This record gives sequence, C-alpha cells and structure tokens, in this order.
Amino acid sequence: MTDHWAREHLAESILDALAAAGKDLNALTVDDLAVTDQFHGGGKPATTRLAKLCGARPGLRVLDVGGGLGGPARTLAAEYGCQVIVVDLTESYVRAARMLTARLRLDDRVSHRVGNALDLPVDDGAFDLVWTQNSGMNIADKERLYAGFHRVLRRGGMLALQEPMAGPREPPVFPLMWLPTTRERIDWPELARTGAIPT
Repeated sequence: MTDHWAREHLAESILDALAAAGKDLNALTVDDLAVTDQFHGGGKPATTRLAKLCGARPGLRVLDVGGGLGGPARTLAAEYGCQVIVVDLTESYVRAARMLTARLRLDDRVSHRVGNALDLPVDDGAFDLVWTQNSGMNIADKERLYAGFHRVLRRGGMLALQEPMAGPREPPVFPLMWLPTTRERIDWPELARTGAIPT
C-alpha cells in the first residue's frame, strides 16, 4: 500500500505550486494548503464539520490515524487549539507533512509519525479523541483497527470518523472514489471480486 501512495519531493512540489499561485511561502495558512492537504472527500469543509460535531477545543489530545499530509491535524491545531499526533503509513507523506507543519509554525502542536493503523505506535489511553477521515476504507481488518482505536482512547474518549459507506440508496450517486467507472449500472459482485471495491 505504501508504494501506491509514495511520492518523493512532495512538500517541495506543493510549495512550488503555491509560490506559482502567488502565495507568500513565509506566511502560509491552513486555508492556503487546504486544496492539497485535505486529502479526503469533502475537503476542509468536511474537516470543519467533523471538528464541530466532536466538540474540538483547546487542549484536546487528538490522534489522527491515516492523516496523510496533515491538513486536518493542522486545522484542529490552528483553529481549535488541539494537540495532535498524526500517524500515517507512507513515509514520504510524513516527511512532507512535517515540512508543511513547520512552515506554518504549528510543530509545537502537531507531530507526525510513520506508523501502521493496525499497530498504533502510541500509549494506551493517551488520547481524548481518535480522528480518521477516509482511511479506514483502505483497511480490511476493521475489528483490529477499531480495537486499536479503543486501546489508545482514554476512558470516555471519542472516535470521530468520516468514511464512505454503502447505504440503502440505489443506484449509487456518482462520483464514487473507489470506482473505476461512472456508468449507471454497476456489477457490484464483479467489482468486489476484482478488488476494485472493498468487500
């Protein structure tokens, strides 16, 4: 899975694009980065909505699992005052996230670690909130994933998640991020058999 997502010089590419767009690289904000670092369905508005739903507030200890480039974590720190640790499997994303977080001067509130969501490299009961956006959909062993979330949450802690899920509505509303096509009639069993969608 890490080979699929790995990209070298990712932070540099993002900063080059921002400079080309006329942004001041010495005065970047979370909104300047939102077009690239809110790497999930709904972008920054979805992050803000989830933060409000879970009552994000100053001092809240948050573990962002599968946090990628760190956009939601930086939003939680800059706009809500949370202390956030991000765990992501892809080393190049973690390197880029660290660079972007330092550029926004948020590295006192946000840290990034390479780690596996199925073996979280953090202490038991260390977090008030476990946060994940569009990461669990990539992990087949849901029981182990959620057991890990439970382990790292303090008693009475909260899980905030955003995941695409199948529901009772048919036909599906397009576009769907995990489908290779936008045709109206979908052969769901065939897509599941070929691995195009998780089963």
